[in-house]
Amino acid sequence: MRRLKKEVVLFDLDGTIIDSIDGIMNAIFYCFDKMGHKPITLEDFLPYVGPPIINTFKTVYNMAPEIADETMEHYHDYYREKGWKECSLYPEVRELLMDLKKKNKIIALATNKPQHYAKKILADKGVDIYFDYIGGADPERGITNKTLVIEDCLKKLSVNDKKNAVMIGDRKFDVEGSIGANVDAIGVTYGYGDRHELETAGAVIVVDTPKQVSELFE
Repeated sequence: MRRLKKEVVLFDLDGTIIDSIDGIMNAIFYCFDKMGHKPITLEDFLPYVGPPIINTFKTVYNMAPEIADETMEHYHDYYREKGWKECSLYPEVRELLMDLKKKNKIIALATNKPQHYAKKILADKGVDIYFDYIGGADPERGITNKTLVIEDCLKKLSVNDKKNAVMIGDRKFDVEGSIGANVDAIGVTYGYGDRHELETAGAVIVVDTPKQVSELFE
């Protein structure tokens, strides 16, 4: 297996560190019900897990901006109280993070989820201690997509050479965001995407387990 000399490792959250589909979908079901939108299923929404949800409301479900904003408020009502807890670490992820630390890697989170949720979730799962920086969406600072989240992480970590960094994620949105930031991407198939999606998007390597991710690094 190809070995990487990258020193900075960025991770997506949903579908890469945690299996969070229950919390996301329960919040989606809740906000659609509150707004009287046509009910949807997991199969309907799963292809769009990854980008900021409000963008999906606007572009996929054709909601007017004010309707999307109101729907998102109901989403957060549920997620703030219950949804953020409805997730679990993927098997081997804790060991992966521990191993990367033993290899002296700099580790950061780069998620489209709001930063405050990301911090709460990692702390609740007891893995926040492995991250040198936890980056997430922050509209007040203009950080509204994966490319901007990645660039913010690299800036906070004072990474000047992007060739020294790599992004790990489970969806094409992670790969596309990485390419936008001029950072290589590794795809993982144990989350919500598949090998074809990740390779087509431009992932330099695609692996199937967290253990295989660990084995990529010197």
